[in-house]
Amino acid sequence: MRAIVLLVLLGMALSLSAAPAPLPRRDRTDKPTLDGEWKAIEDRGRGQGRMKPENFTMTIRGTRLTLRMQEGPMTMEVDAQVTTGTGPYPRTIDVRIIRARVGGNDAPLPADERTTLGLYTLEGNRLTMGMGSAGRPKSLDDKTADVMVFERVRR
Repeated sequence: MRAIVLLVLLGMALSLSAAPAPLPRRDRTDKPTLDGEWKAIEDRGRGQGRMKPENFTMTIRGTRLTLRMQEGPMTMEVDAQVTTGTGPYPRTIDVRIIRARVGGNDAPLPADERTTLGLYTLEGNRLTMGMGSAGRPKSLDDKTADVMVFERVRR
């Protein structure tokens, strides 16, 4: 009888030891995503003759960014690759322009204007981006940065 009980216990131990370990839970709270469609709601930029913020929309999918601007008959579209930093906000963001079009025609860009360095913060569905014209801005309050505030329209 002891032999049978030992065999049953041994069989149960072997079957339980062969079960796979449960997968760890993914924690999404630590990794907010920029993916989605964004509408500009505020322009804190410098300079005169800028377009109204409501004329800007931006779509981000992974590392691809498309920025569209339209004011009256004039349209401009920029396709870019985005690299974002990690850690506390404000985080770094690098935008490398792949293609620019004005009125549907390709617009050549000088090599030194293809990459723009900046900072961003994401608070819920509000994205604040500050891009520097001469290097990365020191903060989003930096007077040398072009800062725009976007609100997420949809993911």
